[in-house]
Amino acid sequence: MKHTYIYLLIAFILGFTGCADFLDKQPDDMKTDEMVWSSRTEVERYLANVYAAIPEHKLQQDDPWLGLSDEIDLSWTVYHTYPVNLGNWDTNSGFYRKYELWYRAIRASFVFENNVDRCQELSADLKTQYKAEVKFLRGYYYWLLLRQYGPVILIKEEQPSNADWVGFARSSFDECAEYICELMDEAAADLPVHWQNNTGWFGKPNKIVCAAVKSIVLTHAASPQWNGNSEYADFKNPDGTPLANTVYDENKWRRAAEASKEVITIAETQPDANLRLYKNNEQEGGTFNPYKSLVDVQIKAWNCEIIFGRYGQGNTEAWMVHASPSPNNLGGIGPTQRLVDAFLMKNGKPIEDPASGYVATGFATKPGDNWNPKNRNINTNDGRIGMIADIRACDAWGHWAGEWNMYADREPRFYASILYNKRVIPQIPDDVAKRNYYSSAGQQNGYGRVELYYGGASRQSGSTTFFSRTGYLAFKNVDPMANMRDRTYPQQYMNVYIRYATILLNYIEALNEYDPTHADIRKYWDMIRERAGVPSAFVASPQIAGDKNLQREFILRERQIELAMECDRYFTTRRRWLAHTPDKGGAIDDRKYGDGGRMWGMDINAGDANGNNFDFTGFYDVVPFEVRVFKKAYYLFPIPQTEIDKSKNLVQNPWW
Repeated sequence: MKHTYIYLLIAFILGFTGCADFLDKQPDDMKTDEMVWSSRTEVERYLANVYAAIPEHKLQQDDPWLGLSDEIDLSWTVYHTYPVNLGNWDTNSGFYRKYELWYRAIRASFVFENNVDRCQELSADLKTQYKAEVKFLRGYYYWLLLRQYGPVILIKEEQPSNADWVGFARSSFDECAEYICELMDEAAADLPVHWQNNTGWFGKPNKIVCAAVKSIVLTHAASPQWNGNSEYADFKNPDGTPLANTVYDENKWRRAAEASKEVITIAETQPDANLRLYKNNEQEGGTFNPYKSLVDVQIKAWNCEIIFGRYGQGNTEAWMVHASPSPNNLGGIGPTQRLVDAFLMKNGKPIEDPASGYVATGFATKPGDNWNPKNRNINTNDGRIGMIADIRACDAWGHWAGEWNMYADREPRFYASILYNKRVIPQIPDDVAKRNYYSSAGQQNGYGRVELYYGGASRQSGSTTFFSRTGYLAFKNVDPMANMRDRTYPQQYMNVYIRYATILLNYIEALNEYDPTHADIRKYWDMIRERAGVPSAFVASPQIAGDKNLQREFILRERQIELAMECDRYFTTRRRWLAHTPDKGGAIDDRKYGDGGRMWGMDINAGDANGNNFDFTGFYDVVPFEVRVFKKAYYLFPIPQTEIDKSKNLVQNPWW
């Protein structure tokens, strides 16, 4: 596939000192206004830079959402997630400050829309399409502002660059959401359903992308944070205009469901759109393998499940360096025990179900069903390397005998997401020396098992940064065929912003709120579970059927599992008004939600005398690794104080 447009976009981004500066001026200060808008090259360069403000998945710059949620710990204190989690920030901190950038991008979208018709080198059809694209981008940037900062000032026409902001005030959340949806509808009217017949423009918006953004925006708007939240009763402009709806409206959930169903209908009625849940056998032939499907959906560029994304210019490779164990890698993206415990057993039951078969302690005496499907002989070097090849190809997965029972017989999504102590590291070549590099001297047997305990190869006692503080490492979005010893990669990766599973989860969540017995809840939930290789929720946990409250809890858990480490958890717990669930100080973490208080993991400070023994059980004690601070103010980022100072009509977010 060609991806000319995206490559061009990135080349332009790199060609300027920064898109934030660029959006305040013409594409080239040496060119006149007439020269810019008469040249197709310059016009498309300007359009590319309007795209350039879309954030990428960069842990240290654009994406704080993982490290600020209850699913991930980033071990590096240099990242701003560290002071935020400790409550050390205020309206002047400037952490993840995108407020001004996105407004500059919005202004640039108006400049483009108002001038593109001047270019005689563009066809009428291209002008129409490009104007639709910047309408989408305008709405998308407003969405990014809305989800981070709450209600914002709506600018609906081009303003001069020196406009006086004193008279501007924030619009209500519902007005902002409605305007975004209007822009999505206007953009969709002049965009194709998909780009399958022009794959060089993958990454641009189309009708499916516009409908998907509406699904996400309206799901957010229907949720408790913004639908009947009495705690925002005093959130008003100086003139008394309410900025949040404090009266619950069930119809908001209906609108959210309708928006999601629009995407689903396209997927089901237009086969040429190539939109569905990804399954390995449908793309590559052979037998369906849920584990391989779950791994590949994250790393196969432009697969059938991706709705909106772009190439990441090394972001996924950087993620793999940060997620893969040391030595040689940074090894500090640590899933929390809460996330680990959220994953189901292979029978589809949650671990707290007495019938699930879950055992929290001791070592497994038998391996999982898929640990060695080709019956390799593990007693010879050739057999050992053959087994590693099966693991890297995703033919073999699951727990081995001798691994901790907590990780035994879990669902495929667990193994596709979590690298736990003693598990064979997939992302190292079939080379005994390279695999032994990740093992302590007494355990160099060619397997390359990760050692996350104190004194282990990936938890050296002298290291202060390059290890996981939770006793786990992220495996999701890591290519098992990558060579993380030499840092070489077999394919190109991308940032995925929206995938089809998200829309299905939005749909069933919305349906449950006003019609919990609706047949589509089971229909589309079963599709997600079937691809994940686990039984239906209604078979594994039949007591939930038709019970709105029980189904809601299970649906939110399904989101936590299916969309783990995809930046969904941060926003789900906030829109659901669950992030401030208190830590009651018990001996265990008995909360399902809560971003403040103690966060838990394995005891990484426990190890045996020489660090060469996987059988040391002290490591597997569940202990707090950090005490976080979460205040209700943190549901929204503060408006930067410099912006507040510009206008007496611009109110700050609640509790800041």
